[in-house]
Amino acid sequence: MEFSYNGVRYLSSIETPYVLGIAEKPQAARRLAYALDENNKPTVKKLRNISVFVCTRDNNRIVIAPAVGHLFTLSSIGKTWNYPVLDYEWVPSHTVSKTARTKNFTDVFKSLAKGASNVIIMTDFDREGEVIGYLILKYLIGKTDAERMKFSTLTVRDILQAYDQREKSLDMGFLNSGLIRHYVDWLYGINYSRALSLAVKKVSGQFKTISIGRVQGPTLGSVVELENKIKMFLPIPFWTIESEVILDNKKFKAFYEKSKIEIQKEAVQIIKDCSGLAGKITDVSSEMSYQYSFPPFDLGSLQREAYRYFKFSPSKTLEYAENLYLKALISYPRTDSQKLPMTLGHKTILSKLSNQSDYSTFANEIISRKKFKPREGKRTDAAHPAIHPTGNVPDNSLSASERKIYDLVVKRYLSVFGRRAEILKGIIEITVKTHKFEVRGSKIIDEGWIKYYKPYFSLSEQILPDVQLNSDVKFSYIESKEDFTSPPYRYNESSLLKNMETEKIGTKATRAGIIKTLFDRGYVEGKVISPTPLGVGVVDVLQSQYPILVKSEMTRNLEDIMEDVKNKKTNIDSTIFTIKNELKDLLILFHKKEEEIGQSLYENLRLSEKSELVVLGKCQKCKKGDLRIIKSRKSGKRFISCSAYFDKSVKCTATYPLPNTGTVRSTSKKCPHDGLPIIEWQRGKRKYQMCISPDCPSKKEGDKN
Repeated sequence: MEFSYNGVRYLSSIETPYVLGIAEKPQAARRLAYALDENNKPTVKKLRNISVFVCTRDNNRIVIAPAVGHLFTLSSIGKTWNYPVLDYEWVPSHTVSKTARTKNFTDVFKSLAKGASNVIIMTDFDREGEVIGYLILKYLIGKTDAERMKFSTLTVRDILQAYDQREKSLDMGFLNSGLIRHYVDWLYGINYSRALSLAVKKVSGQFKTISIGRVQGPTLGSVVELENKIKMFLPIPFWTIESEVILDNKKFKAFYEKSKIEIQKEAVQIIKDCSGLAGKITDVSSEMSYQYSFPPFDLGSLQREAYRYFKFSPSKTLEYAENLYLKALISYPRTDSQKLPMTLGHKTILSKLSNQSDYSTFANEIISRKKFKPREGKRTDAAHPAIHPTGNVPDNSLSASERKIYDLVVKRYLSVFGRRAEILKGIIEITVKTHKFEVRGSKIIDEGWIKYYKPYFSLSEQILPDVQLNSDVKFSYIESKEDFTSPPYRYNESSLLKNMETEKIGTKATRAGIIKTLFDRGYVEGKVISPTPLGVGVVDVLQSQYPILVKSEMTRNLEDIMEDVKNKKTNIDSTIFTIKNELKDLLILFHKKEEEIGQSLYENLRLSEKSELVVLGKCQKCKKGDLRIIKSRKSGKRFISCSAYFDKSVKCTATYPLPNTGTVRSTSKKCPHDGLPIIEWQRGKRKYQMCISPDCPSKKEGDKN
């Protein structure tokens, strides 16, 4: 039976048989259904409050049901809390995590499996998409293979092409490499987290979760290693010669032939030689310089560019880009590719962009030149091209942040069709005795691709005047300046992401999440990233006792192994068998050092806890004790208490609750409502200031806001 509501057709039952399509997310399922239905009007069936789409194509009834990412997770078969843990199984996510909202989705697939004559996997074409589809197929439908659609955008054109050219089976290379990544990350994560936590418990009698993973360890190790370099850095003095000349009644900076002078005496002598003297123009030269456009975006370069201009974290950039992909505005963002093949139909995309007012002028300019071969980079991806717009027009549902990412992607795409930029660079050489100075200028002859990419890149000009050889030049000043060599810069999220790429730590899909995890676990903090005492303590112990967990070599080797599995050079079962044996040997070594590692960890944890001791000020209730943050040994929870609680003559009972996650700091401010201290609470990059009283009127004002 069929009925309509608000213009949408609904079914009370689904006629069998049908082809079952497995989509990765509800929004993707909707787009797939509207593209595949011959009338672009699929009907909707509500099962367990989940929208399932029924469409007709080529006389086939297709039922498309969505997942919400992973419906399954790995879990240990044995339930004892020990290590090594080497046996695992896939279980529904909702049976392990109370926060997983996946039960209704698993029930829907179980129900639909009964009437399915065939199955098509329609998840994103990458390792994770292959794993998501396969696990639903195996554990909820009872099959181990199915037809496969492969697409890079959720446009009607790409969806129909993927349906018509669908593969007869899953991509086993992608599937096995995705499965082995899950197995390896789970094995290393659970075993080492248990090993470290139990090592601390063995020497302290207290249980504290110490988490570290295959990718988190080397990433945290990089942050701590850089911090140690900064602390050990010894500044070395050097001198620079700064000067200014007057040419055609205008002032220009003149650069001395040596950028650094290492001996002060030499710098003093240069100033002495040049003081009070005019220079003479001894050479005038110019040459044309060319600047080519940047390659199209892969995920890493998009994340770095978004951080540079918008200060978006890598994880946020990925979130916004995925939203744009699901709205069919850009191509699949989880790609390493810098290639834009001609089969994408660049003329069509540019024609669509020409209908958008923000891009029409430049898109029409590119179309008029009739040259649609884009400039590309070197990097490739087996599954997807570089990130590019589809040309579809955004609607009003885009957030301000999504619009920024969309604009960045479109302008980068337009720029790869632009001409090279031409800049005329000139140099005027000025000689004083034996010393040479240069005045440097530039003139933009043709902006080329740069005008398409503004405001994300631009050039400045300094036009040099016409001068005559051997003419005299007056200096406004010549002076020496003492400076010091600088320590290396700390990482920000963009540069840490770049370091992970260089070191081959993690993958394009996981790196942003790893950085976020380090913040969430309290190992690092700040926009300019520095390790917390806890992060330093964990790395210091592992570095001295068990360095394999904080070095990138092991992670790189495992990435190479997983790549071999993807390319079908190695067998997944034999690879897992080898990895388990190697892990078991490493854990035997850990067992031998367990007490030593536990003792070192415990001492470092105590030091980090002491360094985080926060005294907030005098207690207003008893006027004698100090309000300070303490931690319950029994529950592990922290709260604010008066130090006079332990004074028998006072026995103050003033206490205030605290969030049990994140970092708390004193602000030295007092609340205008009740005079109590205001604290700063930070978790990851989220930071708030609040009164310590839960009943403070400011809390109610905050709720209204």
